[in-house]
Amino acid sequence: MRKTLKISFMYRGLTFFVASTFAAATATAQRAGTTKRDSVGDAAAAFLNQGRPNEARIALLRALRASRSPEDIAVYRLEIADTFLYDGKYGEAARAYNEVLAHEDSTPVDSLIRWAHHGLALVDAFNGRADRAASHYADALRGHSTLADTIEMLVLTLQHDSALKAMDRFVASRQAGSGSQFVQGYRGLSWMSAGHCTEALPEIAKAPQQNRPLLIAIRGRCAGKHGQRVDALAMRDSVLKGSVADPFAWTVLIARDVARKIE
Repeated sequence: MRKTLKISFMYRGLTFFVASTFAAATATAQRAGTTKRDSVGDAAAAFLNQGRPNEARIALLRALRASRSPEDIAVYRLEIADTFLYDGKYGEAARAYNEVLAHEDSTPVDSLIRWAHHGLALVDAFNGRADRAASHYADALRGHSTLADTIEMLVLTLQHDSALKAMDRFVASRQAGSGSQFVQGYRGLSWMSAGHCTEALPEIAKAPQQNRPLLIAIRGRCAGKHGQRVDALAMRDSVLKGSVADPFAWTVLIARDVARKIE
């Protein structure tokens, strides 16, 4: 029987970001991976923040090859997949996630399998394959989802009406103002994905912290849609070149995809 390794799925919601934001939003901040990283994962995260994804992968690959622990090998392989997702190399990310699933019988931790499915869900969502993304989300979140995870899934699989209803439930279940950064970010993302920037922009304007990557990316996409190309590209670069507290966070990866599609 596989043991259980905690993965902070509460989050990749608005979920992005900064240590202080994470401290305040731990309950709503999903993270790609384990709740604690070792020194190799920390070094890889630092490389990503420095714009050196290849060096991040080299560090993880060396650790993978040196390890004799099936669990550690799976973790390093998943972190390599995450670096590809961070870097916008979705084909490479999918291959790395699928490599973990190919060894599912020998992977000792169930949450690592869920991590792989969550990554594949994002690959499919980013590539416009909502049905396939929903299938992977079902495996990623089965028996271990929070309402924040459900909101991410509904937004990323373009189930707009259901996502808004889930966010209403989220707000009703929390103290006034609690989780508003998460909710306003995902309301904005849902409206933008549905093609309604006139609804998205007022929603994200309500978020308490306006400098988060997801909000900047949404504003950039809407600016591009309205012909403000110089502003849009500046916001894209701000997201793709900026440093964050946790570059492996699910919402950071989501925000980077939103920004990457600014033209």
